[in-house]
Amino acid sequence: MLRQFIKHQRQLHSSPSPILSLFGSGRPIKHRPSPEQILRPPQNKSQAPANPADILKKNDILMYSNKPINYIESVKDNGFYLSNNYLITSPDLKGNKIGLLLIHSETFEIELNEENQSVNIENDWYVTFNNELLKIFELIHPKPEILVIGLGKKSRMLSIENRKILTNLGIQLEISDSNNAAQIFDLLATERPNVIGALLLPPNM
Repeated sequence: MLRQFIKHQRQLHSSPSPILSLFGSGRPIKHRPSPEQILRPPQNKSQAPANPADILKKNDILMYSNKPINYIESVKDNGFYLSNNYLITSPDLKGNKIGLLLIHSETFEIELNEENQSVNIENDWYVTFNNELLKIFELIHPKPEILVIGLGKKSRMLSIENRKILTNLGIQLEISDSNNAAQIFDLLATERPNVIGALLLPPNM
């Protein structure tokens, strides 16, 4: 029916005489859009991407930002792979549990042995780092504005004592499981380079 209607309109406007402007200029209208052009959708508009991921990519304001050297490319089942080609796995060859410490552009491994009591997880939920381990944040300068703390394979609670030590140093805390903490670090460190730190337990701990 639509095609028949357009064809009928063509027959109605197929007069050889010029069409005058309705505003009294007396000049013929040289280019009058055909009914097909009026009904045809505009072709110059960009079509919306069908994949939602493409929409997110188009609106990713950090896509072209420089990543930090110690950007966490991926979280493995037993460790972390960084953009500086550094792979941290836990346990190591000696059977020691290994955590990850990121300060500025530096990468450090942390031994989490029971002998040195570097970390204690009470009831598989309440996490306390050894005060000697946290003293590193008293020594470094400048201190990170935000410290992202990953507490292992699931969401846990950081001890009140640890919170007080770090907040008294003027450090804000972002606490999560290690997988999400790695993503938070990547986002913040890309947006605000050299002012974000990370202390991550291995993702299988």
